[in-house]
Amino acid sequence: MMIRRLLAARGFHYLVTRFGPTKLRSLAFDEKYRRGDWSSHTDGTGELPVLIKRYLRKGDLLIMGCGGCSVLEGLNATEMSTALGIDLSQEAIHLAGRYTSERISFQTADMVTFECPRAYDVILFSESLYYVPSAQQEALLRRLGGQLKPGGVFVVTFAQAKRYEYILELIRKHFAVQEDRTFSGSSRHVIVFNTR
Repeated sequence: MMIRRLLAARGFHYLVTRFGPTKLRSLAFDEKYRRGDWSSHTDGTGELPVLIKRYLRKGDLLIMGCGGCSVLEGLNATEMSTALGIDLSQEAIHLAGRYTSERISFQTADMVTFECPRAYDVILFSESLYYVPSAQQEALLRRLGGQLKPGGVFVVTFAQAKRYEYILELIRKHFAVQEDRTFSGSSRHVIVFNTR
């Protein structure tokens, strides 16, 4: 019980989820979902689903660090061929399971080591890319970029863009940016890009 509280504690959670070993990271994420700290995420409303639909073109969607996958509230299964959500947290996958269908599936996996089973039209990192260690972010994006279909894109969001400006700069410098803006009436930032 004490370990669980410690894993969910703000500063400790940050350190564990960015720098800890995979098993400990998984337990820290599980605890946040178990406590309900991340149950009110509202990706399914607003601009993000509209943006995804525009680039998805009824194709294949990969959601990296899917959490409870609330973005699917704003996407109809008929608007995609398939969707696969992955997350390190088994609790998150359990929560996301409410969206499982013939076209939509979920898998417990680490974003850094995940091997794509197919090519995708959109690879989404909604508030999740910053959980990938800084030294591995560019290599991961390049590797996954090889799994984008022609015309496919990454969609990455940041609720705290200033805090993660270094990731935005990395993307702007090394990738072909198509959109780079805040959502209307929000400080949440979205960047859409693909490999050069």
